[in-house]
Amino acid sequence: MTLNLSSFLLQLYSGLSRAMMLFLLSSGLSLTFGVMNILNFSHATLWLIGGYVTCSFFQLFVRSLGSPVIAIVLAIPLATAVMFLVGVVLERFLIRRMYDREVPEQLLMTYALILIFGDLIKLIWGVENRRIVLPIKPLNLFGVYLNPYFFIIIGSGCAVGLGLWLFLHRTRYGKIVRAAVFNRDMVSALGIRIPLIYAGIFGLGIAIATFSAGVSLPTMPIGLGVDMDLIIQCFMVVVIGGLGSILGTFVASLIVGVVYAFAILIWPEAALVLIFLILVTVLIWRPWGLFGTEMRY
Repeated sequence: MTLNLSSFLLQLYSGLSRAMMLFLLSSGLSLTFGVMNILNFSHATLWLIGGYVTCSFFQLFVRSLGSPVIAIVLAIPLATAVMFLVGVVLERFLIRRMYDREVPEQLLMTYALILIFGDLIKLIWGVENRRIVLPIKPLNLFGVYLNPYFFIIIGSGCAVGLGLWLFLHRTRYGKIVRAAVFNRDMVSALGIRIPLIYAGIFGLGIAIATFSAGVSLPTMPIGLGVDMDLIIQCFMVVVIGGLGSILGTFVASLIVGVVYAFAILIWPEAALVLIFLILVTVLIWRPWGLFGTEMRY
């Protein structure tokens, strides 16, 4: 396919929106590992549950208020708050017991959560796919018809990235979190309750994933099996960027999203292969990722 200005703008726009969706999902996974040293393989499944919860609230608000726009504006923050509490409970009763375990044991336990949550989804919501439909009209920009909702996804990803940076570098709680990454025992000796910090961070990671699901629902359906595809992409992003690095996750999401979008246009058969080639190249050059540190290796 010929790459003209119109197709270039369309694919760039599509790639940026995909990149921000990946960042919103991957940032919680990277944050959890960076602070708690926990690889949560069930992160995308909790994202999926957050999407179902958002759909349930959306349908409730549509029936009571009648406006799908108002319904989604109310449903996303409410579902995010609910899943934050779910994350805190999970950390308190399950994840907390895995801090001193090796990575294979963490992956085994969190994979078990995938199986449990999958059956839970079937019992509560069934096996049908869910999607939120909004009255959105295409936008003509420079002769290219674009979905204006993608601007919301791109803006949301940038806002969450900026918010996480400000949280970690400009707030007292964020500075405590960063200190706990380097010396948990010293922070605990100062009288700061490390378990409370970890519970909040794990809940925040799940909340960001739920926000990602809610924002993405008007553009893609969710259903059983979607989480397994996404968790592979998430790990690719956080490994390329560097485990535990929010900036690295943001940059890696941009690389993966934009490269995949243009590869689909130019060489669709090898789109995913190109992403794996990028991953392999980065691992050979910097085994700890673009913005990671050697101690994470």
